[in-house]
Amino acid sequence: MMQLILFYISIFFLLFLPGWFLILAIFGKSNKLSRLEKFIIAPGLSLVSINFLIILIGKSGIPITGKSIIIANLLFLLLNAIIYKTQKNKQISIEEKDASDKLFSFSKKHTVLIILILALTFFIKTVYLSDTIFPTSTDMGHHMYWSKLISQTNELPDYQESDVIQVGENYQISNPKPIADFIIGEHLIFSAINLFSGIDFISYFPTLVLFLFNIFTVLIIFILTLRLFENFGTIQARTINIFALFLAGPIYTLASPQAKFASGGVIGNTFGNFLIPLILYFFLRALEKKNKPMLSLGIFTTIGLFYIHHLSSFVFIYIFIFTLLFFILFNLKNIRLYIKDWLKMILSFPVLLLIASCLLFAVLIYTPNYLEVNAIETAVGGPSKSTRAGLSLEQLTFSSGQARMAIGLVGLIILLASKYKKTYSFVFIIGWTISIFLMSIKPGWLYLDIPSNRIANYFIFPLIITSAFAVFWIFSFAKKYLPLKIIFPAIILFFTFITYSGFFDNTQSLSSESNPTKAIAIFTASKYVSEKSSSNDKVLKDHNYLTADSWIKLFFMQDYNYPLSRSFFKRYEDPTKPREMCTLWMISTPNTENGQKCFSDLGINFIILNPKYDSIQFEKTEQFWKVFSGKDIGVYYRK
Repeated sequence: MMQLILFYISIFFLLFLPGWFLILAIFGKSNKLSRLEKFIIAPGLSLVSINFLIILIGKSGIPITGKSIIIANLLFLLLNAIIYKTQKNKQISIEEKDASDKLFSFSKKHTVLIILILALTFFIKTVYLSDTIFPTSTDMGHHMYWSKLISQTNELPDYQESDVIQVGENYQISNPKPIADFIIGEHLIFSAINLFSGIDFISYFPTLVLFLFNIFTVLIIFILTLRLFENFGTIQARTINIFALFLAGPIYTLASPQAKFASGGVIGNTFGNFLIPLILYFFLRALEKKNKPMLSLGIFTTIGLFYIHHLSSFVFIYIFIFTLLFFILFNLKNIRLYIKDWLKMILSFPVLLLIASCLLFAVLIYTPNYLEVNAIETAVGGPSKSTRAGLSLEQLTFSSGQARMAIGLVGLIILLASKYKKTYSFVFIIGWTISIFLMSIKPGWLYLDIPSNRIANYFIFPLIITSAFAVFWIFSFAKKYLPLKIIFPAIILFFTFITYSGFFDNTQSLSSESNPTKAIAIFTASKYVSEKSSSNDKVLKDHNYLTADSWIKLFFMQDYNYPLSRSFFKRYEDPTKPREMCTLWMISTPNTENGQKCFSDLGINFIILNPKYDSIQFEKTEQFWKVFSGKDIGVYYRK
């Protein structure tokens, strides 16, 4: 019980207070942000702040422990509180206060509707996660290895792995080599929560953290939409943003970028899906209001994103480029005046100081590991595989939801034809939508070499906003020319269609089978092997037929690639990427000459597998003992 209480305290202390205090320090008692906006923005700023604080702790030579994290965070909060106190006498203009209050002063009907939509969203996601929260996700297991390594060693990790290599006629385990698949910002917050609360990594807590950010992604879309259309009229902006909340919340709420990513342990994408709209929110408000603090927060969060997820960072770069190009295209006559305004903000002392500090941090303190390896080179250069050659329009429609895709593209066309397309708000939506659309269906045009289905996951969020705008515009236009007796049934029919489409998509995402019992058996066997094996014993496992097998490494903590693993069979047959065969031979054909040599050279003594598929080849020989037996798990020991 105490551990659970500490877990919730750690969430508040690490993922809310740092961002809230940073907002107070920057804006003082200004009403630039409403309380609702501060509440929604705080977790994103907290995540970025905590990541930078822990990196500073690790690079300063101080052990990364619960105590050092608490002290560093308290000092950060104290510094922001002092800055806030020095600003307490700043006057707030009546116009500024009235504008903020008016925009976020929803009517009782609107408030009830918003609460009902959020409650339904929370209910659907919770029901889904109640059956999928047990730690079985492959991605989550891989990520939690690094988080646990940080907690165990009290140091920042070196992202390296060993593998089986052939030297002459013999096989051996290679020395650790750098890998670019992971970024430190994906792991630090989980280490911090573990060190603060003592909660085990093999538990519900990693999924709950992602669930929290998934909920806040819906909320950031809510306030971003409101700010995007605030110049359209307060009532109109509220109507559009409630439509957006409906489309982002209960409708399609279990699709891959949402609850499915939380339960699947897709950490980088889940964080990125929250941070990209947050960054756009800051930049939009900075440009519209010529606000330097907003620009600073946008830059700060952007740098934080580069330390959290390289794909999200890459997508944001393209969003930025497309938005800039469209703005120049639409405002070519007055672009010099706009550039002059931009330079005034960028070349101001606070913004320049922040940019210089971020550059120095990246160069002198900690450079993201993907910049040191070859992640960037593998992401550009044109599609190298069929899975990177772009999705068809039909595939993108299926990924995004048929109703949302159709209405969203209509909304995009309306935006492009609108007289307001020159404004920052409309350009941001247009650049955001078109950039990801082209990245998904025509990556070759943009010189991209990234799996197209991964990019398509980012398309849903701008599509939500364009869909909400299209719904509002269509019915507003129809209201001028059609009687209410026609419009009202049309509204009912429309929402019936989109609700059916969205909930049908939700049912497609439901897990047909939950595997906590199988996972528990795997964890029990893994613990047994970790306790019984000596330093001379090496372990091999299967990845094809075992549930939650990526979590097995957390019981050994010897190497990211340990225990060795028999991978998917198709990977051994890929001519474009030849790989070692020992891990295949030792399980599939252990009694052959190749299998025996691999066992001997590599020192493999324990084999963890699913007996339903791989027991026969071990039972028919006296070279192996079955030392652990279960319905879906078997452990063999080589004599």
